[in-house]
Amino acid sequence: MNKEEATGLAKKFLEGKATSEEKKQLHGWSALTNDEEAEVVFTSEPENAEQVKSRLFERIQAKIDFDGSPVHYKNIGSRLWYRIATAAAILLVAGSSMYFYTTGTVGFFKDNLADGRNITAGKNTAVLTLANGRQIDLSAALNGQLVKEPGLSITKAADGQLVYEIKGRTGTAGDDGHLNTVSTPKGGQYKVVLPDGSKVWLNAASSISFPSVFSGLSHRKVQLNGEAYFEVKKDKSHPFVVQAGQQKIEVLGTHFNVNAYTDEHRIKTTLLEGSVRVGFVAPAQTVPVFGILKPGQQSILADGAMNIIPADTEEALAWKNGYFKFNSESISSIMRKLSRWYDVEVVYEGELSKDRFGGTISRNKNVADVLEMLESTKLVTFKVEGRKIIVK
Repeated sequence: MNKEEATGLAKKFLEGKATSEEKKQLHGWSALTNDEEAEVVFTSEPENAEQVKSRLFERIQAKIDFDGSPVHYKNIGSRLWYRIATAAAILLVAGSSMYFYTTGTVGFFKDNLADGRNITAGKNTAVLTLANGRQIDLSAALNGQLVKEPGLSITKAADGQLVYEIKGRTGTAGDDGHLNTVSTPKGGQYKVVLPDGSKVWLNAASSISFPSVFSGLSHRKVQLNGEAYFEVKKDKSHPFVVQAGQQKIEVLGTHFNVNAYTDEHRIKTTLLEGSVRVGFVAPAQTVPVFGILKPGQQSILADGAMNIIPADTEEALAWKNGYFKFNSESISSIMRKLSRWYDVEVVYEGELSKDRFGGTISRNKNVADVLEMLESTKLVTFKVEGRKIIVK
């Protein structure tokens, strides 16, 4: 089902004219579609369902009902269909928003967001700093061999990723003091294949430091600042260790995500596959505290304590898969993510909203698209001045 068909069905549903078969089609599409044109949903968690519906219907009447006839809805006894009614309204809003974007309807974008249309999404860019201090701008470097030393080759592949190749060379215990570092700026991301073959995806404003040679070392230890997704190559004899702030993660071979930005008040480790051992030294203690994560679990280290909870793996990996997913998230948390990805300054005017937001939107859009969707909740407004976003 394409956007136009889904929009038509949603409108029929809200008017109480959809057949049982059409309801099933709409419900199935809203639950399963990966269509980017219906990806954006923003609601305020503290509102009750009736308030959300009322506000969405006002938007539908104001922006979507192109033929001028009013849109009405009927109360539905079934709780299941009540949720579907809200989903249908959201789909209609999302689809029509895309219509306005693509046709460039005058007046849909507000003047206060005009500068935001020039602030585009981040890109694949990073700097490689070698142990001798030499720096290589990976976004400017041509594809091919970047470094060639006895037993070591560092190559930039055609897809932009950085690949280490080791031949006949072993490390020593002191190698962890002579590290290579790959760092991404704000507005950047990058993929690295480490000397042992493990793969690392770095999010914006992040860095990873590691020895150029792992073989010969008892542990494959790396240091992380920021956020990264790891696919660790299995090696039972040489555990893979990630040091991220106060937290140490030990694995043998697994897939996991670590969010350890210094401007966030907690470190989150989310496990997708295998198992990991997460540990830290609690305040006023010398003995480390450890926990074991299973697939689908997340550890949260905050205020000197660690908790293990069920994970929203889709949310944890949204950045790597090319989109934002906000799950009952504060505006300040959302703006930190936008600041890192779009390389913008964020300032606040007035009291910070205590409302929480949920939604999904592509990271490939310009920042005005994201801010427009947040503004559609009528709970927050923005003004973009150059590369500064003012939150009101």
